[in-house]
Amino acid sequence: MVAKQLRIARVIMFAQAVASLGIWVVQLLTISSRLEHNQDVAGSVWFVIVVNPLIAALVALAAAFLTRRSWARALAVFMEVVGIVGALTSVITGFYQAGIAIVLAIGVMVLVASGSPRSAHVARGVSIP
Repeated sequence: MVAKQLRIARVIMFAQAVASLGIWVVQLLTISSRLEHNQDVAGSVWFVIVVNPLIAALVALAAAFLTRRSWARALAVFMEVVGIVGALTSVITGFYQAGIAIVLAIGVMVLVASGSPRSAHVARGVSIP
């Protein structure tokens, strides 16, 4: 049962990484278009352009090792929290569809937490010091 929960979390995380890279490409194209028309590009946009692929790579890394390395679970939860903060910023600024990202991130965190070895031992009544 534990492995199934982590496999589901992995699939969602890989989808998140691919979607994030897709959004990154759109952002690059938008910036390119603005620069071609001599429009200003805010500094925060440049920050997002640099950070977005890094976040996608870390999410994919955590997903790749989720079932094999304990550090990947902590990285997965941390990256999902980062995703929630980013999505909340989007929701606050009027992009309400980012609420879907929040729901997915919470779902992944629940799957990772319920798929941890500790939760499996607790379910079987075995205590871990």
